[in-house]
Amino acid sequence: MRPIEFKAQNVNGAWVCGNLSILKKKIGNVTAGSYISNSAGAPFAYKVRPETVSQFIGLTDKNGKKIFEGDIGWDEHNECYGVVKFEEGKFLYVWENIAEDLREVADSIEIYGNIHENPESLGVSE
Repeated sequence: MRPIEFKAQNVNGAWVCGNLSILKKKIGNVTAGSYISNSAGAPFAYKVRPETVSQFIGLTDKNGKKIFEGDIGWDEHNECYGVVKFEEGKFLYVWENIAEDLREVADSIEIYGNIHENPESLGVSE
């Protein structure tokens, strides 16, 4: 069973990893929103931008870096990039309109960014 872990940008723009909590309403002095905490939990939680939340998929790239949904990677020849997506009940590595099962190609790609920090790689801007 893979570990459950999330990453997201906090409201100051830094990336944080850990457990995800979503508060629908204010609790005490904590406002509603999405939070990521480390293994210690509260009060060590960071409010994050919900649109940047991505889940660890349980695999690492060729350098041992954890792969999260929305990550962008280069193939083993550095010729084209692909995006990690969850579709049809599984994680895929999608490049040039080709979708491959990520479990089959994870050890041949190198993660260099994600769709939130590097939208120019996708030909769009935020």
